[in-house]
Amino acid sequence: MKKRYVIYIFSFILILMFFIPNKVHASTYDYTIQSYDIDMKVNENNSFDITEKITAYFYIPKHGIYRKIPLRNNVQRLDGTTSKNVARISNIRVSEESTKSKLNGYETIKIGNSSQTYTGVHSYTISYTYDIGKDPIKDADELYFNLIGNEWDTSIGNVTFKITMPKSFDESKLGFSSGKEGYTDSSNVSYRVNGNIIAGQLFDVLNEGEALTVRLTLPEGYFVNEVSNTYFYSIFVMILSLIFVLIAYTTWFKYGKDNKVVETVEFYPPEGYNSAEVAYLFKGKATNEGIISLLIYLADKGYLKIEETEKKGIFHQSKGFKIIKLKEYDGEDENEKLFMKGLFKENRTNTTAEDLYDEFYITLNRIKDNLNDKENEEKIFEKNSSRKIKGLVFMIIAIFLLITIKPVIEYGETEALIFAIIFPIIGLSALCVLLFGRTETYFKVFGVIWGLFFGGIPWAVFVLPALQYDKMYAIMNIVGFVCIVIIGIFTSIMPKRTPLGNEMLGKIRGFKRFLETAEKPKLESLVQENPEYFYNILPYTYALSVSNVWMKQFEEIAMQAPDWYGYNGAFMFHDFNNFMNDTMRAATSSMSSSPSSSGDSFGGSSGGGFSGGGSGGGGGGSW
Repeated sequence: MKKRYVIYIFSFILILMFFIPNKVHASTYDYTIQSYDIDMKVNENNSFDITEKITAYFYIPKHGIYRKIPLRNNVQRLDGTTSKNVARISNIRVSEESTKSKLNGYETIKIGNSSQTYTGVHSYTISYTYDIGKDPIKDADELYFNLIGNEWDTSIGNVTFKITMPKSFDESKLGFSSGKEGYTDSSNVSYRVNGNIIAGQLFDVLNEGEALTVRLTLPEGYFVNEVSNTYFYSIFVMILSLIFVLIAYTTWFKYGKDNKVVETVEFYPPEGYNSAEVAYLFKGKATNEGIISLLIYLADKGYLKIEETEKKGIFHQSKGFKIIKLKEYDGEDENEKLFMKGLFKENRTNTTAEDLYDEFYITLNRIKDNLNDKENEEKIFEKNSSRKIKGLVFMIIAIFLLITIKPVIEYGETEALIFAIIFPIIGLSALCVLLFGRTETYFKVFGVIWGLFFGGIPWAVFVLPALQYDKMYAIMNIVGFVCIVIIGIFTSIMPKRTPLGNEMLGKIRGFKRFLETAEKPKLESLVQENPEYFYNILPYTYALSVSNVWMKQFEEIAMQAPDWYGYNGAFMFHDFNNFMNDTMRAATSSMSSSPSSSGDSFGGSSGGGFSGGGSGGGGGGSW
């Protein structure tokens, strides 16, 4: 009798030794999962119908559990190969009240009611279809799936599984692994194969951060009719982008293609237009360079004088300029009047570059607005043609949104979506406007640099990493950006000139060509007819960006100093040229400058896989 008691006591001690460690470990969590059963049906198109039965034990009151299922997967194999896929989750069904949301690359299912809590045992059933699309491996197919992911925040016991394959397979290619990510241990997994069904269980507890993974290598062609989840979307966007290009071309051809411009030989600018207006007629838009050329134009008309100045320092001296008012403006041109008023504010009689710094830009912008007003625009561009530009801009923005939003949501960080859209759009818009628009060359360079910096860096940070997950998305982006550039070009050449605009363009082109190619005998004859010819034309050469060529052609022609030029010593045409270039450069810098705004900147083998290395899985927690 005593011997029997000893056996009972010894057996009881063994039982305690077996159960106490798990019980102690479990008590460190607010809840544990007592059992986890996975029923997985593998379909021929490489999608999986999955049912998970989860029994939880809550040690403290909880509303329920949540399940995080990954929408994108980084697949890693023992042979070092990797692949990435995006999953499409559908047909979600839950045994009780739940809410679903997509966040940070997961489909999150939150089960329970905020007005109700549980303690003790509670069971849940979740079913869904998980489609990972086309198999990425060449010469083979595979089932590589995390039956239980490594992102659960508690321990999981009594794990069972059943996997139903669509057709026969080689059992020797099947393997399981469990434990921390990267583990290949399969000693705790027991399974049996009966026809196309694999059933088994895990003889151990999965602790927090541990997973159970299956990998089965299959012959090429085992999965059929599977397509990349991004394939159809990418093809649709690329086709739509090409359609937009075709629409842009058709719109330009019908409404924006200019009639042939006939250049005429002109020795003088169009009569009745000052240098700023000639620049506007030529470029179709007012420019700083054209407006600032009024400085020489008004000097040539006798309203002001430009005088050399010298600043002496301790170690060097530098030359500058001073603008002196000779008389009040008495003409009828509103922009010329504004220009004079901006030069000599507060009844000043003279001004320097320092006086104009961070001040004249207000005048500059007012004149620019006057020249660019709707009435002037409709004189040189057809109204119907200009309206079509908005449609082309809409297509550019639509393409960018289509090639950006979906990749970032699926492969990137959803929270960064606003940065992935807004900054590149602003940068891309600036780049297109300044590069393809009717702007000065230095603005085009600035547009490329600023556009690539402001838009390119956020794009590289938030969008480019998402494209690396899927080559279809990458191809879609390349095609999309090429189409954006093409449509941008059509946008820049879209406005069709009116008959007047076409005539003026032909005259100014002929005049500009003469300024660039005039021969010495012809220039000498023009100077003989009009001794002031060089100085009358000079402001237009700055407006049309040919001043250097124009001045060089007069180096060997005898010239008298203009009345509006104040200088020291004997007049030297070479010195005058250097002074004018320096003056116009300094005037452009000071007149265009504006105060900068402050602000923030801105039993078996592992089958070639390991625990947590496959698709699916994810994890969950309680709430």
